[in-house]
Amino acid sequence: MKIDFIHDQTLDAASAYMGRLTQRQQIVFSNLANIDTPGYKTKDVDFYATMQELLSEDSSGLRTSRPEQKANLIPAAPQALAFEVQGLPSRLDKNNVDVDNEMLKMSQTAFSYSLMSQIVRGKLRTFATSINEGKA
Repeated sequence: MKIDFIHDQTLDAASAYMGRLTQRQQIVFSNLANIDTPGYKTKDVDFYATMQELLSEDSSGLRTSRPEQKANLIPAAPQALAFEVQGLPSRLDKNNVDVDNEMLKMSQTAFSYSLMSQIVRGKLRTFATSINEGKA
């Protein structure tokens, strides 16, 4: 857990979302690395559902003596659970990794990560502008 003096929900949400995207990309790489492993089943991570959990009002589970203390504490985001994707056709070796599907997931994830990083950059630019204008 870290203490944040400039608490911003947009940055918190973007950070958690980017963490999920990173985890999904790692799982996609793992799927591709195991494309020739007999019996390997494609895995994925349901980060859309876990984002709702992370952003819910009572997700922190922190107890403080004063309500204003809770605003300055940001819990570390828990890892999303990976699951085996059901209903995919298997090859003769019982492996069900599809290169095209994994490459599509990789592209979608990279695009989402790029979009989130642009949002974070814009938010940080706003902070920098506010600080610089306050100096003048």
